[in-house]
Amino acid sequence: MSAPRLEPTVVRDPDALARLAELVSREPLVALDTESNSFHAYFERVCLLQISLPGEDFVVDPLEVDVRPLGALLGAGCEVVLHGADYDVRCLKREYGWSLGRIFDTMTASRRLGAKELGLAALVRDHFGVHLSKEHQRADWGRRPLPPEQLRYAALDTHFLLPLHRVLAGELSGRGLADAAAQEFDRIAASRPHLRVFDAEGWRKLRGAKGLDPEAAARLRALWLLREEFAKAADRPPFKVLGEDAMVEVARRRPASLVELQRVPGITPRVLARLGEPMLEAMLRPPA
Repeated sequence: MSAPRLEPTVVRDPDALARLAELVSREPLVALDTESNSFHAYFERVCLLQISLPGEDFVVDPLEVDVRPLGALLGAGCEVVLHGADYDVRCLKREYGWSLGRIFDTMTASRRLGAKELGLAALVRDHFGVHLSKEHQRADWGRRPLPPEQLRYAALDTHFLLPLHRVLAGELSGRGLADAAAQEFDRIAASRPHLRVFDAEGWRKLRGAKGLDPEAAARLRALWLLREEFAKAADRPPFKVLGEDAMVEVARRRPASLVELQRVPGITPRVLARLGEPMLEAMLRPPA
């Protein structure tokens, strides 16, 4: 069976958020998910919050409305159901300083119950016979406006969490696993955010780096540092600024001109235009 065509309530203004907050305050169980733009930006941000309550799905746009009033509600009183909660917990702590109180992680619960496939799509398929699409899995959630189809897709990430919670919680209890699972949920809820720290020596881990001679290794390090500088300035993921295989090959060949540089696999016209001259200069610079 294909996934239902949802029409989530999109929350973009303070009045809509106040209504949602009122509804959340009455519920003992709330489903939550987040969408971030880590695949498309250097400085990752939470770009959407999806919340499902019995009978209604919401998509909250934190780029347009202050979502902080929700933090206290989700941190005390209700139990928050997530899938793969560790990432969301860390993102919410990093972005808003939120600490979720009681959580239930459907991925962790399924692992304890011996499920072979732990992805949300697999669990929804196995328990409810519904097939979820992965069409927008790599979407840029920081782009605006988001098309309606993308918002519907996002809402599906929480739409099934409450019924999934009922099934899994019952199975955990029936098999005497509820207490152990709750302890694991508490450990996840206490997770701390991971702040991005650039490793200046990370180039050593690149495929092919170990086979370079000392001079080529020095050139690769220079390119590694240059890429990070440009990625941060452009707010783009480093791998989208310059591919790692291309960096290693440039370091190995040491092109002396733009003409030679453009012959290296992975050096596209766009890369050449933006980084060509700086790359040549970086490889001539004495090691820092």
